[in-house]
Amino acid sequence: MNKLKVISISSVSASLFLNSGRGDIKKITQENWHGIVAKEMKNKYPSLEIECWSPEKKYKNEEIFEDSEIKFRIFPSNFVVRPGMELCFPMIKALNKEIKEAERKNIKLIIHIHEYHSWQMYLILLLLKKTKNTKVIVQHHGGRHPFGNLLKYKRLLLFLPVIMLMQFFENLLFKKINVFYALGDKEIEYLKRKAPESKIRFQTMGIDEKYFKIINKNYARKTLGLELNKKYLLYIGRIKTTKGIKELLDGMKGIDAELLLIGDGPDRNKFEHYSTKEDIKNIKFLGSIYDDKKLDYLSACDCLILPSHTEGAPVVLMEAVAKNLPVIATDVGGVKNMIENGREGIVIKPKSKEDIKNSINEILGWKKKNIQKYAEKYKWKQIVKETLRDYENDKKDP
Repeated sequence: MNKLKVISISSVSASLFLNSGRGDIKKITQENWHGIVAKEMKNKYPSLEIECWSPEKKYKNEEIFEDSEIKFRIFPSNFVVRPGMELCFPMIKALNKEIKEAERKNIKLIIHIHEYHSWQMYLILLLLKKTKNTKVIVQHHGGRHPFGNLLKYKRLLLFLPVIMLMQFFENLLFKKINVFYALGDKEIEYLKRKAPESKIRFQTMGIDEKYFKIINKNYARKTLGLELNKKYLLYIGRIKTTKGIKELLDGMKGIDAELLLIGDGPDRNKFEHYSTKEDIKNIKFLGSIYDDKKLDYLSACDCLILPSHTEGAPVVLMEAVAKNLPVIATDVGGVKNMIENGREGIVIKPKSKEDIKNSINEILGWKKKNIQKYAEKYKWKQIVKETLRDYENDKKDP
């Protein structure tokens, strides 16, 4: 391997997720997508020099710490409105210093940025003093281009001049990016128009090997105290309106199965009250569940349902398929890149309780299939291998 240094960057403050129950700022930073990728890269390629950088609105000074032989640098933000609208000038200054140092030492510097539809991304590309030794790779996290946000949220017309300026910067600056990792066909088509000379491909997070270990369904049910002869459906995710929870609850009316909802969120109380009011008795809100117990539920159930209104490339779909669990998911984001109708599961249109009901009845009638093999491409060793190839290769694939 040629001498490489990788700086993996998050575009948003970790403190924006403090209410998720994932821990403190440092822990969230380590477990964010950019931190996980860095750790997996270091595990597979120990000689690789890699750092993780992020902005933080709650910090007044830079903080540096190490974990798993990776240096984490957290810089104080200068300006934050909401996720995606954050600016951190100290990070840009430090990046340009790293670029000079890499040039002096003749080291190839990889700047790997997570989420590119963001103000911080525009700022980096605008002020970065890129050299021939520098390569910029970016990972989509499900964000939309400015005009895409305008089409979805009409209220943004009030900020039309700002949105037009943001779109101008995307059109201008995206040509500086060497490699895009996108989370869906629509995003890929958009990028092909904006950065035709860049490499663009679909890439998700990876999943751990533990998800591929098959646990006997009856054993898992006994462990969890579930009935052996009952049909169980599973939802894992945030409990909020945009996850399609209302349609899911309505779709459960009259279904001869029980729905288990794992997760918490701002609308949990509202939907628990709604299910009581509507007398929907075949559902159970379980709250947040992690680690081995979550694996037990994936092993114990008959189907996973993800009826979201919007998504990127949901990790929970990969986890379910790796557990040989068929899925029902809405046609949003990169879902159709992950699930083929009749193979790993059923893809339905968003916001349709009828489609949810019909697909549940259909999938519960399926004979057992070997769908686990379709999750092999999501193993971290495969994601890391492809990422390293992009780090090292300076030519666009034919």
